[in-house]
Amino acid sequence: MPKISDPITIRNMEVKNRFGYPPMVSGSHDSEGRPTEAAFTQYELKAKGGVGIMTYEASQLDTWLRGPGMTGPNIGRAENVPAFKKMTDRLHQHNVKVGMQMNKVGMISYTFGAMANFFGLPSNIGPSSIDLEHATSAWALMVPTWSDTIKNNNLKIKELSVEEIDQIQDLYASGAKNAIDAGFDYVMVHSGHGTLPQSFLTPYFNRRTDKYGGSVEKRCTFIKETVGKIRKSIGDEPPILVRFSADELVHDGNKIENSIEIAQNMEKAGVDCLDITQGIILRSPFGITIPSYCKPGCFIHLPEEIKKHVDIPVMGVGGVNDPRMAAEFIEQEKCDIINMGRQLICDPETPNKYFDGRIDDIKRCLGCLMSCGTCVYDAYSGLNYQELTPSAEKKKIVVIGGGIAGMEAARLAKLRGHEVELYEKSKKLGGLIPLLAKEFGKERYIQISDFLETQLKKLNIPVHLNKEATKDEIAFLNPDILILATGSEATIPVNLKGKANVLTQDESILKNKDLGKDIVVWGLNAYWRGGLESVVSLAEEGYNIKAFIGSEAAVGQVIASAAGRRFWIMRYLRDLKAPIYTNAKLLDVTDEGVKFLDKDKNEQFIEADSLVYCGSRIANGKALSEIFEGVAPEIKLLGDCNRPRDIQAAMTDAQKYIRSLK
Repeated sequence: MPKISDPITIRNMEVKNRFGYPPMVSGSHDSEGRPTEAAFTQYELKAKGGVGIMTYEASQLDTWLRGPGMTGPNIGRAENVPAFKKMTDRLHQHNVKVGMQMNKVGMISYTFGAMANFFGLPSNIGPSSIDLEHATSAWALMVPTWSDTIKNNNLKIKELSVEEIDQIQDLYASGAKNAIDAGFDYVMVHSGHGTLPQSFLTPYFNRRTDKYGGSVEKRCTFIKETVGKIRKSIGDEPPILVRFSADELVHDGNKIENSIEIAQNMEKAGVDCLDITQGIILRSPFGITIPSYCKPGCFIHLPEEIKKHVDIPVMGVGGVNDPRMAAEFIEQEKCDIINMGRQLICDPETPNKYFDGRIDDIKRCLGCLMSCGTCVYDAYSGLNYQELTPSAEKKKIVVIGGGIAGMEAARLAKLRGHEVELYEKSKKLGGLIPLLAKEFGKERYIQISDFLETQLKKLNIPVHLNKEATKDEIAFLNPDILILATGSEATIPVNLKGKANVLTQDESILKNKDLGKDIVVWGLNAYWRGGLESVVSLAEEGYNIKAFIGSEAAVGQVIASAAGRRFWIMRYLRDLKAPIYTNAKLLDVTDEGVKFLDKDKNEQFIEADSLVYCGSRIANGKALSEIFEGVAPEIKLLGDCNRPRDIQAAMTDAQKYIRSLK
């Protein structure tokens, strides 16, 4: 039975263990496509953390791709080789195998450019000319104006000629040679997620009738020829890997049955290892940027099935955020290597902590997708990494409030050498996090609270629960700094207060008031700034959502960058078929229902048993600071107590302040 600690050989390359870091876009390169210091730092963090194999993020092959706004790597230009050689030299110091993923710009870049009103990118290419709106159905769902953008700018996909295909394959061959010259141990062709190579594999994207289209075997011709040219270019030693989507998660794309045949074709073509992923970024991004609505490891059946039909190593990926789960998958032979992308962004030391038995010290990815360059856990991680150093001036710090801002402030202060004590008026720590984790698909959010609570115990920080400290009690402690981190409270408009059938978001989660059956939800945003996710939770609990209404112009704008999460929810709302009203004004709630003005200023009335109001929250920090005035030379408000926002803001507030202390 294989173990995750076992070495594995890919072609002639020995990897020290089965933990992998997959290619993850970081935006940390200069306008020429060379790594910046931020790139060096974030990659070296993963290498130091104990991972066995890591693949550098998708690197472009087009030599013309440069200039302001270009933040991705470029291995197509030979002049970039020395910069990447510095990268591989640093990473190899940590006994890790590192490869370069290669990518030719195509439909993804073309549509992303159009979304940003930049139409000059010559990347509107593909195996066939197809309906672009259908090919980008995820954007059509999330961006109401996308269809008009396509029509108004006459956006089209240009079918590649055989001569152009040959030229593109040559780009892969020369880029691979550059990568090996730069010291990379292997190369990987990105043929997943809707990239140009995958578009040849996909029946919808590929409608060709020549040798490059038709049967599964013919659709594999592009990748087989490309691999052959790469092998001639780099010689016999370095392994060639291919990443492809074994289930494209759309009805007219490849399913696992097709992908078994694709995998077998790739093995015959000389591919040394398969990195099995899923999804198409333009159609099913929830398989790529995987939200908490998908259970960790939910896609492991794909590499497991592929592995049964090939004799080369197979990598698996899919939101795995627990090394114990990863180890179990290896032991069950579901795959040979587990790639942990966002988990290793969240905590790059995950492998070492696992091998050392320090499971409680692992920060586990929440699946929030709100910040994957620097994790929401830590504003000074990843691309912004800064070492935490001891304070020169030790302070006595008292923290009031046991939410995540208060706990993080206490944890960091103790690590920097300060004397810390924490008071929480309720019977448990976590603030709003335990409430948030009660919502459907957000159970994993409790992990940030659990991590912090565990660390407070390990650091022996005195924590007083069920204790609402008075001014005299705090004054008696004689602190140098008093931190107020008492969070925020849900509220409703003044004209609706006292109405039994109007509930706050908190009350709808706790079910401490009767909701009835038919519900209207107010607030189109998400993440404690609206009811987007509460709609999903309430619908899953069996309530009938009569309407989703808000003053906002768009649904879930605050999570617009979290494509997989937003797409999953928007698809859910589409299937729910509940009417959505944007730019609305709430007028009144009666015993019979909800009255409001729609975006055209027409009065509407919807029969409902209750209204769940998911609007702004209120902070009591200013009033509280006045109560405690004079008990310490400095009083500091942190997190929602200062200004209600979200997890990332609360953690960042605490980290910035504690790091600012001398």
